[in-house]
Amino acid sequence: MRGGIVVGLVVLGLTAPAQAQTTPPLANADMRELVEAARATAKATRESVEYARVTPDILTQILAKLDKLENKLDKVENAIKDGQRRRNR
Repeated sequence: MRGGIVVGLVVLGLTAPAQAQTTPPLANADMRELVEAARATAKATRESVEYARVTPDILTQILAKLDKLENKLDKVENAIKDGQRRRNR
């Protein structure tokens, strides 16, 4: 049983390239459409790569601003705590 399946797969594998070669060549219009699709894909890929390069820079800048804000809030909290301690004495 397994031998028959293996032989069938081998025969199918050998006939597939022969069938692929018998298909007619693409028409000029079809070839142009494929080239245009490839160009559009390349353009979209370039845009995606540029976006991926810019995004980490923006995130780094945002995180730096948040760190500065956090430091300022810490200073304000410490000043409030010091003021409360002085009043309690």
